[in-house]
Amino acid sequence: MRVTHDPAGTMTPLGEGPVATVLSGVDGTAAFALKTYPGPIDRRTRGLLDAELRRLGGLRARAHVLVADRVEELPDGRCALRMELCAQSLPQLVASFGPLTIPDALAVGSALAAALAAAHAAGVVHGGVTPGNVLFRPSGEPVLADFGLALRHAFPADVSTGADFLAPETVRDGTRDERTDLYGLGAVLYFALAGSSPHQGRLGEQVDERLLRTLSSEVPALERTDLPPGLGQLVSALLAKNPDARPLDAAAVAARLGPPRAQPVFDDFGDAFASNVARPQPSAPVHRPAAAAPRGELLVQYGPGDKARSKPRTGAVVTTVGALSVLAVAVVVLVLNQPVKPDAPIVPAGIAAPEPGPSGGQPVLLELADPVDKGNYVELSWRGSEPLDFVVVIAPEGQEAHTEYVGRANTYRGRIDPVLRYCFLIQGATSSGYVQSQPKPIREATCTNE
Repeated sequence: MRVTHDPAGTMTPLGEGPVATVLSGVDGTAAFALKTYPGPIDRRTRGLLDAELRRLGGLRARAHVLVADRVEELPDGRCALRMELCAQSLPQLVASFGPLTIPDALAVGSALAAALAAAHAAGVVHGGVTPGNVLFRPSGEPVLADFGLALRHAFPADVSTGADFLAPETVRDGTRDERTDLYGLGAVLYFALAGSSPHQGRLGEQVDERLLRTLSSEVPALERTDLPPGLGQLVSALLAKNPDARPLDAAAVAARLGPPRAQPVFDDFGDAFASNVARPQPSAPVHRPAAAAPRGELLVQYGPGDKARSKPRTGAVVTTVGALSVLAVAVVVLVLNQPVKPDAPIVPAGIAAPEPGPSGGQPVLLELADPVDKGNYVELSWRGSEPLDFVVVIAPEGQEAHTEYVGRANTYRGRIDPVLRYCFLIQGATSSGYVQSQPKPIREATCTNE
């Protein structure tokens, strides 16, 4: 492991991910990138990392992979990976020029599928296939970066980061394997063709609400008049919620995509659509401008987009709270015993509020037990008639409601203000929507649904 001396003083920030920061620099006449992690790694992690890099090193000449040249240690002990500099990424390309043309999307998809097939054959799982890990060399060649599980396990990212590109099983229990890589490939193809993620965020939607929606809602169908039907079916199959419903492996996907050609023919998936992807309905042709060919340098914008927190209001009335669920669900209104009309619900514009509950079959039952008030924290427990993914909606007096994603747990323990009144409800994702419990109060709050 080499020690890099004061990289922060001589290098330029290139980008920042969920865990690591990427810097760029020049060594003599050669430009390079340095991916820095927030801390050191232990001996076991170093051994696993070295093994992954050795396997990936053998793929350099025959696969579209970006492999670290070496592991470095920063003066403060942090781990860093030095690698070839690829300054353009797929999100930057799409942000500047819009969705890719069909030939360009096929070229990228074919390269990524072949890269995953080669890595899987060498015993390496990527573990985080997202558009941000699709980079372009100055020649225009696409490469897949950030392979491996060693550093992902050593520096785990919050699952809410990039959840709209993660496989459902990764969101639920952290599974990362060859089949989650296939889901990531499908999500990248969807992004390249649509210009948005398969589960695009909604106005006013909280992180945990988005997590639950990605587990319960259908992936919108790709809407492009120039899309070969078989390509849409391939993306649908890759994005199947059930890992067993996805293509056999990355090699099979690479074979279906084949070498790039002007008008490919896709017929491998017939007329089958994965159950989680909406079938496109006949509609009037949608005019889409042709994507311009990339030229010149792309502009990367930096800067936080933090929202200001609203100050809690005081008074005898508990404010009406807009408790938006994953699918923009019912508003939880907290009303104290005083006969005073509550404020108007806060519902962000532009979000539809569908009716909760499954569309057919036996109804799914969800029951929340009475909350246990422990002063500065609360204990909740609930039961459902079938296993679901859950969020807890927490509505405090005088403040906006918020949610906590708890996966398939049936209990929750969270900190609360020892003075404020609260209402709680549980929402669960089903295959056709969501269900929710009746709200339950503590400290004599009165809870109603509107």
